[in-house]
Amino acid sequence: MAIDFSAFDQKVDLQALQKEVAEADDSSFEDVPDGTYIVGFEKMEIKLTNAKDKLMFAVQCKIKEGDHKGRLLFFNRVISGNSSPKWTDGMAIKSVCTWLDKLETETIPEFVNYADFADCVLDIFQEVQGKVEAEVEWAAKKFNPITIKEVFDC
Repeated sequence: MAIDFSAFDQKVDLQALQKEVAEADDSSFEDVPDGTYIVGFEKMEIKLTNAKDKLMFAVQCKIKEGDHKGRLLFFNRVISGNSSPKWTDGMAIKSVCTWLDKLETETIPEFVNYADFADCVLDIFQEVQGKVEAEVEWAAKKFNPITIKEVFDC
């Protein structure tokens, strides 16, 4: 499928857009450096991957203080369709349960089936959203990019 870019060009003032691009603050687009951050939990769900052929656990955290306050950190883990003997769906789901358990919620993270697991993740998210913050270790290139070090009420 070819895209008709000219249709988009016609919808904007190209000179004004070029100026806006040139003047945009470069630092706003730098990666958040690896380190320790205090975060709140903005999203947490089981959803489809972009290809819509697998399920994944997805977390979005917002940095609460420091130089990167307001920036977002993401953790996504595919939990269906893992076919390697070294990394199975069971291992992926167990890793998510272990991660969720560190949030110390009343809801115990457990897997019965995918629908129940999605509900469980939603229940945990509802327990922590706006009520709990965490000190996390962020390592963007690691398999577990967000490691929960400590959880506390906000």
